[in-house]
This record gives sequence, C-alpha cells and structure tokens, in this order.
Amino acid sequence: MNLSRRNRKRIALYSVYGILALAITWQLFRIFSPMFGLTNPDADNAYVVNVMGNVTRPGRYRVPAGTTDFEILKVAGIRPTSDISAFDLAQQISNNQQLQVGTMPNPVTLKKEPDKIRLEFHTSEVSVIASDGRTRQLETGMEINQGDRVLTEEKSQAELSASTFSRIDLDNFSELVFDKIGSVENGKSTTWPFQKSGTVWYKIVYGSKTELFRISTSLVNVTVAGNGADFTVVIKPDEIDVNNMDGLVLVERVNGSEAINLISGQSAAVFSDGRPFQVAPMSPETYPTARFSVLTKEKSTVLLRHMPFNFVFCGVPAIYYFASIDFESGKLNVVNLPLDLDVQEFMQGCATLDQAFLYGGGVYVSTVTEQIMGTRIPKYAVLEKNDIIRIAAVLGGVKIDVDEKAAAEMKLRMGPQKLSSAQLASFLRLSISGVEDSKTRQVKVMKAILEGLTSKNIVLSALAAQEIIASTQTNISPAELMDEYGKFSTVQSWKFKEYSLPVKRLYHAGRRSAVPVLEECRALLQKE
Repeated sequence: MNLSRRNRKRIALYSVYGILALAITWQLFRIFSPMFGLTNPDADNAYVVNVMGNVTRPGRYRVPAGTTDFEILKVAGIRPTSDISAFDLAQQISNNQQLQVGTMPNPVTLKKEPDKIRLEFHTSEVSVIASDGRTRQLETGMEINQGDRVLTEEKSQAELSASTFSRIDLDNFSELVFDKIGSVENGKSTTWPFQKSGTVWYKIVYGSKTELFRISTSLVNVTVAGNGADFTVVIKPDEIDVNNMDGLVLVERVNGSEAINLISGQSAAVFSDGRPFQVAPMSPETYPTARFSVLTKEKSTVLLRHMPFNFVFCGVPAIYYFASIDFESGKLNVVNLPLDLDVQEFMQGCATLDQAFLYGGGVYVSTVTEQIMGTRIPKYAVLEKNDIIRIAAVLGGVKIDVDEKAAAEMKLRMGPQKLSSAQLASFLRLSISGVEDSKTRQVKVMKAILEGLTSKNIVLSALAAQEIIASTQTNISPAELMDEYGKFSTVQSWKFKEYSLPVKRLYHAGRRSAVPVLEECRALLQKE
C-alpha cells in the first residue's frame, strides 16, 4: 500500500523524535547511573542488592564488591521516618542481599538545645554580675545565667546572642537583668530580661512557635510577636522610646492601662506622667546602625583576623572530621569523629553519626558536632570519592605516597609522586586491596591536598574555587572560600595537629558505640 505524502512525513517525524528520545534517555542514564550505583565496569566483581521498604528509591542495584550498607542506603534515599536501626552501616554487602528498611512512628529530629544567652563580643568596660553579687570573669562566648546583670560603662558596647539567629546589642551605660531564660510558661520557652537603663538594640528571630521573648522596663513591657522583630528600647529620665524597624511588637504599660501593636517603621514614646502613647513614623536619627557602628566594625575586624574558621568535613562513606583553623596562631587542628559516635543525646530517633548523615547530611553532622565540642561550627563540606578526584583535577594533580599494593596494581613505582585525576581514580578503587585500604587511601589524598595548601605548593585561584564549590555539597560560598584562603596564605608556617575525639567505648546489643566524654571534648582544643 502506498503511503500518502502526509503519512510518510508523519512517520519520519516520529522516527526523528524517537531517536532523539533514545539519545536523551541514554545521556541521562550515563549522567545519573553512577549516582545510583548502576554502572558495572567489572561484571566479575559486582554484586546485586535489593533495597525494599521505606526508602525514596527502592529497587535492585548492581554495585562493586566492598560496598557498605551506608553507601547502598545513601543511594536508595533515606526518609525522616526510615528505620535503619537494624543495619550496621559499616558492614559490606553480600551478593543478592535483601535490605528491608522499616518505618518509625515519628520522624528523626534534632533535639532543641535549651535557650541560652551568650556574650559574643564587647568593647571597653563591660561587667557581668551574678545574682549573688559576684562579678564574673569575662570570656568571649560565656553563657549568661538566669539572674545575671550585664552592664556597659562609658564608651563601651556589648553584643549578646539570644539564639542561633537572635542578637542583643547594648550601648554605653546600659543595664540588662535576665530574670528568665528559657523558662517554660503556658507551653512556651520564655526569655524575659529587665532593661534598667540605656539603649538596647534587639534583633529577635523565633525558631519555633513555642518561643516567647519579652522585655520589661519601669514603664512598659515589650513583647515580640509574629516571627520576630528588629527594634530598640531607649530609656530616658522621664520617657521610654520603642523604635520598631521591622516585625511586630506589643507595647503595653506595666499596669495594663494602655497597649498598642507597633508595626514596622513606627516609634512609640511612653511618658512617666501617664500621658497616652505618642506614636509616629521613625525618624532617621532613631535608627541604631550609626550608634552601633563602632561595635560592628571592631567585631568584624576581630572575626576577620582572630576568630578561627570552624567547619565539619564529611568524607563519605566513613570519614568525619571537625577542623578548626586559627589564623592568628597558625594552628590547624583536626579532630577525628568516629562514624559510630553516639548522638542520641542530641537527636531523636537516631543513634550514630553515620546515621545522622544519612538523615540530614552535613547540616546534621555539623549541628551535632557543635553541641559535642561546645563551639560554633557554622560551615560544612561533604566530599565523595568522585569529588576528591574532581578537585585534584582542578588543582592539576596531587602528590601522593603510593603504597606497595596500589603501585603494583597501577604499574607505578612506590613512594611519593604526583598523580593525575585519572590515576587517583585507580588509586582509590576498592578492587586493589579492599574497602579498608581504599578508605586509608582516601584519607591520604585529602591530607595531601591539605598539606599542598599549607606548604603553598598548591595555589588556589578564584576560578578554581568556583569549580571546586560548584558540585560540592557545602554551605561555603566561592567568595568565602577565597577569603579564608587569603587569610590562610598570609601565615608563614602552619602547625598541624590531629586529635581523636575523647569517647568511651561501650557495647550494647552486640553493637559497639562511641559515647563522647563531653567535658573532655569541649576542653580538647584548649590544651597546649
């Protein structure tokens, strides 16, 4: 039968579309198959594992021998309610293994830390006086206790943190008394300072609906509403001014005779003689930026020059480090975090550090480590084997001390030599001498990159920083990386020290667990 010209055209068009679809599918397979462990470069050395149950991507996976439960579950995708308590994540899978992931009644969550007030920074004379009248010794980061008074003297200012995102700045001749810190009232965690004098700038951000922040003065109470507010309270001899830059605050007289909701851009003057509140738009001079510019500038200088750069490094599947770079002293401290580190004190429904990573990645690991070490750890980076190879390629290769087994397999000489990214891919293969040796080599490559940076044999450019960050799981931006590298490069010689986290080894139900000794962990980097 002769096809019409129209039908022939339609068939040709469909054929082209079909070929394009197949080409796109093949390209997508090539791109994503390594992510899901579907490639099989060595069929004789591959296992099949079936993952079932409460995971994002159940199914059959073909993976290299030596692959661990952790790696399989990471690819299959853990949900907040996935029950992985039955798995030894460091255990290697066997051929045709069945992994059944159960379901927990409640999702895994980070346990909320108790509300804390800390002295983050101050200039000139500042005093912290305990409820018993004792003057406390000032330390950056010191916790302010319930009942403490914080006073600033002439030409002095102070910044307090009230939570992860909330800040309180005190101008000179100001006094705050913290009557309540995290007290539970009517189901809410309530922080309630009394401002006796001066000008205080409150930048309050609520982390949950169960938080309440309130300020008392001699004339009015100020309650932060909504999700938070940015405002100042100014104590004058016969008047108190509340200036609200952003958010919503409730201003009410102590005796309850008058109240008003103050919205963004409004000021309220409260007089001691009982006159009604005087509400007006905020004037330029009431904004606190200029008043606190000295505090902001000095704090930025200290942070830039003196504060250590703390971050958590996750080398998937089994390497976890807390790193602290002190640019002032030229110290680079690295703390090895065991993957079976017990985190139950800080997380609900999760037992170990490697489990925490599966549930929440670098964010969970850095948050838990922050609580264990008792210090701020704002940044994290996650590197897998392919990331290390990619970074090495960007840096033009890495000098590695090649061990005997790897040298024989790769047909190279033993000892230090510069390996290309392709050679590093071979160097890190599981098939050379097993998973444990592969992990050791992974650590060796990462240390080599670090040593290359400290010795300045590796020079990082802005373009290289962009390429490194582009595909890396991290909350460090390329600009931040270059800023830290700039400070890193100014230090003439670095002192590198590696620590093991102080833990107690316990065994429960046939499983080993590393329970952190918190007092020793928090004092670890303070030792000489």
